[in-house]
Amino acid sequence: MTDKVLVFLKEHIPIFIEIISVFAVSYISLKIIDFCDKKIRKHIVEKNFNNTRLLSFCPVINKVIKTIVLFIIIASVMQAHGYSMTSLITGFGITGIAVGFAAKESLSSFIGSFAILYDKIYDINDYIVINNVEGTVVDINLRSTKIKTLDNHIVTIPNNIVADTLVTNVTATKKRRINSTIGIVYNTPDDKIEKAIQIIKEIISNNNEFEQNPMVYLEKLNSSSIDIRVMADTIYPDFKNYTRVRENFILAVVKEYRKEGIEFAFPTQTLYINNEN
Repeated sequence: MTDKVLVFLKEHIPIFIEIISVFAVSYISLKIIDFCDKKIRKHIVEKNFNNTRLLSFCPVINKVIKTIVLFIIIASVMQAHGYSMTSLITGFGITGIAVGFAAKESLSSFIGSFAILYDKIYDINDYIVINNVEGTVVDINLRSTKIKTLDNHIVTIPNNIVADTLVTNVTATKKRRINSTIGIVYNTPDDKIEKAIQIIKEIISNNNEFEQNPMVYLEKLNSSSIDIRVMADTIYPDFKNYTRVRENFILAVVKEYRKEGIEFAFPTQTLYINNEN
């Protein structure tokens, strides 16, 4: 019995040593990659090199490098056991094609993630609008982008969809525009129409939360109102501050119009009856 154990150990110890060595090399290699990744992240933060975008690249690059290193280690072990590297690479190529067809969407998302980061479409913490989904970017990974909406829901959008869709980056504009039409009734006197326009201009000019380049003008004679167009940029890109400024602006207009006796229009219809009797 002892002789059989010795023979078994003698035959299999090299295999055990090889397996342990492979795991040890793999473990150490991955730890070195993680260590370098940590150092690079720390350097980026300390040097303030456009932190968010560069830090978004780090997890992607980390995973790609780990995959390549593990592939090299596995390929080296297999070659040491008599497998041809050329056949191995060819086999992986054929397998890759098959997997590619099976996981087309995932590969498209993977490529899309690089397009997002390279084209600087948006960063983490940016406020964006994609396919009528509006909110703050909380995560960008290899497969998808996660957005926290105004009602605190997390919406996950595959990166291949993002790469092929119109994206509005509100944060990148550094400001947000109020673009509204205010209608007043047709029987408003001429001087009151001019006063209505002037009131809006004064409200904006007296508020330092607006860019001082508004456009306020008489737009058109609508079916039931005289329309005044207002286009004014707030100094805030985020939705919360923008809605606060817009609310204060509307309240100020309502108060001043009521004070001046200027009436807001609402949809009306006049019916004429021809009484021949």
